Amino acid sequence: MKIWKLKKGHDFRLRSRHPWVFSNELLDSPKSVKPGEPVEVQDIQGHFLARGYGNPHSLISFRAMTFSPKDENPTSVAFLTERLVQAWQYRNRSGFKKSFRLCFSEVDQMPGLVLDRYIILKNNIQYQVFSFQLLTSGMDLAFQEKNNWETIFKSLVEQSLKLGLSQVDWAHTLILQRNDVNVRKLEGIPVEDPKILKTVEAEDLTNVEIHVQNVMNADETISFQVNLIEGQKTGFFLDQTFNMKLLIEQLSHQKEVLRGKKIRILDLCCYMGQWSSQIVTNLKAWGIDCEVHLVDVSEMALTKAKQNIEKYGVQVFTYKKDVLNLDGMTETLFDIVISDPPAFVKNKKDIHQGLNAYFKLNSQAFKMCAPGALVVSCTCSGLVQLEDFKEALRKSVLRSGRTARCVVFGGQGWDHPTLMSFPEGYYLKMVMHQLD
Repeated sequence: MKIWKLKKGHDFRLRSRHPWVFSNELLDSPKSVKPGEPVEVQDIQGHFLARGYGNPHSLISFRAMTFSPKDENPTSVAFLTERLVQAWQYRNRSGFKKSFRLCFSEVDQMPGLVLDRYIILKNNIQYQVFSFQLLTSGMDLAFQEKNNWETIFKSLVEQSLKLGLSQVDWAHTLILQRNDVNVRKLEGIPVEDPKILKTVEAEDLTNVEIHVQNVMNADETISFQVNLIEGQKTGFFLDQTFNMKLLIEQLSHQKEVLRGKKIRILDLCCYMGQWSSQIVTNLKAWGIDCEVHLVDVSEMALTKAKQNIEKYGVQVFTYKKDVLNLDGMTETLFDIVISDPPAFVKNKKDIHQGLNAYFKLNSQAFKMCAPGALVVSCTCSGLVQLEDFKEALRKSVLRSGRTARCVVFGGQGWDHPTLMSFPEGYYLKMVMHQLD
């Protein structure tokens, strides 16, 4: 294994278990390794710090897989499988039994791997889809070399059955590779079209029903018709479960006030209707009538979202619009407003412009609220700090001319955990207001 040493005084972050080393921190030239090649990093005196993999084409020249000298080969198939089993066990203990984020890159000590597990039902038979993205050269090499992905996933399924984590065997498992993300270019690896690596009975993943848990009752299933091939990320978003639970808990305390009126829900950037489906499911269970207004720029997302929500017997209205321009909708007042846009800030130079976009979007959201309405405002921009987002929302409330109390802060679901040593993994922020 190649050994790299850090310059004097550049070992603090790695000792603090931050998993990245930049090229200018290395005593050695990163060009001494091939992309994804295993590397051990030592301090200037030759003391062990971490093992992982290197990349001469990236500013992040080294990504740590382990901080223990006992882990001799952290990019091996056996080690990767063991890490995935541990990640699954953590999610299982956190109550995730159906569709969830199984591996979250650096947070699960597998930098460059994002893996979601989706449960689907066909002819009353349960299947699972592992949809994954390889974002770095190290993970790309580890999974694609010699088709290691098949050995890793097959072993993962076998061990999940033995440990009682799952009841779905390999014969009922599908594998979807979603390497269609531009971040791969930063690693010097090509962007690839989505690829079904393993299918079952020619299942059509462009139109499939996945099962998630009701955030208020884990034993109850909520189903979604989704397009896992063309959908964003791995095909669906699973990271808002905690925030949905916070909102619906707040609604549960106000059942008596809500009963007897039709609750109007405005879902901005609705995607495939995750927020509205969870809200409607629980409102209907409490005997509260509602209607849903969906806004998105994607025709595909609106079609799927409407399909997912109409089955609950509520009226659904769709609007193919840019959420930063809601002209023609501002005369209607809503009781619940969800503002969950895509990341407005992709890099540091976009921060000012992105915060202005959050300000504009939420200014409209507050203006469209009925008295007593709840407003959920989200940002999934990792570069946006919570305090800056709160300031944008303060200005939004002021601009709207309304009066609102901040009632709770949220963040990523338990299947999207964070590390104090890796703040870059904390990307999702949520602020909930209630209007007077």
